Amino acid sequence: MVNMAAASPCLLLLCLSLLLASSTSTAPYNPPTVPELMDRFGLPRALLPNTARRYLLHDDGSFELFLDDVCEVEAGGYRVRYDIRLTGSVAAGAVTGLEGIRVRVLFVWVPVTGVEVGGGVVTLSVGPVKKSFPVVGFKTSPRCATAGSAGAADLSLSFESS
Repeated sequence: MVNMAAASPCLLLLCLSLLLASSTSTAPYNPPTVPELMDRFGLPRALLPNTARRYLLHDDGSFELFLDDVCEVEAGGYRVRYDIRLTGSVAAGAVTGLEGIRVRVLFVWVPVTGVEVGGGVVTLSVGPVKKSFPVVGFKTSPRCATAGSAGAADLSLSFESS
């Protein structure tokens, strides 16, 4: 026969450890915000509009980023369009395989496929061409207007080309 008085402290200890383990495993997880994630990878926050709030970041660096709606902005004399979903791979100071951002060149929308940050410049890969801009020009996130209805007065981004 088991002595209940001796078993009670062991049972109580086991219950307490299970309770503590379950309470710590259900603690809320607060992932970094999109701007905090940009900081972590050394990318200017102003590369993305402020409507970029949700993302999935995988262990291999691939990501999916979601905007509230399609977004068009005017930046440095260029019209830029962000889709609702952006994808690619991110590493320190670089985004590769980017899909979901296009820039209007003359009458054609050309995809922005990559971003590199280093030496005080941001270099965008636009189709087969690379264009560099001073990183200090990326001060404020662009403010979105609905694609197709955006007027120059509705758009803002501190962006200066070199």
